[in-house]
Amino acid sequence: MKTGIIVFAYNRSGHLQKVLHGLKKNRGISKLYVFQDGLKCEEHRSEWEKTRQVIEEIDWCEVVYRCAPCNKGLSRSIVDGMNIVFEENDAAVVLEDDCVPAPCFVEFMEQCFEKYKEDQKVYSVGGYSWPVNIKKKDESDIYFCRRISSWGWGTWKNRWEKYGQDYTFLQRMLFDRKQSTELAIWGNDLERTLVDRVKGLNDSWAVFWALKTIEDGGFCINPYASLITNIGFDGSGVHCGKSDDYKVDLNMCAHINFCLPQEVNIPMEIENAFAKMYGCYTAVKYEQIIQKDQVLVYGLGNYFFENEKSINLN
Repeated sequence: MKTGIIVFAYNRSGHLQKVLHGLKKNRGISKLYVFQDGLKCEEHRSEWEKTRQVIEEIDWCEVVYRCAPCNKGLSRSIVDGMNIVFEENDAAVVLEDDCVPAPCFVEFMEQCFEKYKEDQKVYSVGGYSWPVNIKKKDESDIYFCRRISSWGWGTWKNRWEKYGQDYTFLQRMLFDRKQSTELAIWGNDLERTLVDRVKGLNDSWAVFWALKTIEDGGFCINPYASLITNIGFDGSGVHCGKSDDYKVDLNMCAHINFCLPQEVNIPMEIENAFAKMYGCYTAVKYEQIIQKDQVLVYGLGNYFFENEKSINLN
């Protein structure tokens, strides 16, 4: 398989240097696609030009550098860049300028691409490991879920062809019991994200990829040990604030043959773990709940959400 490695940047030269330094430690990278968004305002010019200089100084591999003639914004930049790279590649590894990779990140991605290239239900491969409470039970280095990660991720060309900025996802999913349950488990936050996208309050491309994956019953790969650390929650970015909620330890493996299971499935404990972070425990336990003689909840305020799990267990 031919894999394109992409880096998206704008005006954070220091962050980009760390990402490139991490990529340089990965073996076998001969070509890098770098997309820099066009200047948004004069206030950003100094850092924007420093970022361009960092890109132009890459001397350890071939670089295909494209600087947008105008400011496209995050969503259009990502989608346009992906489509360009897929004109000559079968799969793509995607990094933004705040996602620092471990030395074995690219090897991990390529092994996953090769292993699951024929399984059309596997939509996305992520290098970031969500900070959820999941215990590793066997020799496998990965687990499957339905929640995509956009922090150091990748996919195949024939999966990306399914992507579209469809604003009717919720209209379909919320009126279907199975779909609405899946949405509640894996993306209880996505409804608000999509509504805010319509309002112009965010520029998310990933919300459409996340919803498409959930609607289609697609699988996403996550490593148990994170191969990406996101350094963007320092208040420097356009889209991220300041937070330690997504901080994880980075797996600094140098080179490894990853253990990838043949069977693709999602155990209940994975659903439980993700429901706590992005979903709804009530949705996970829906079948048990409807068998109860009586369920009575007053309101959906903070008390319910903070005690949702214990309420369902009693």
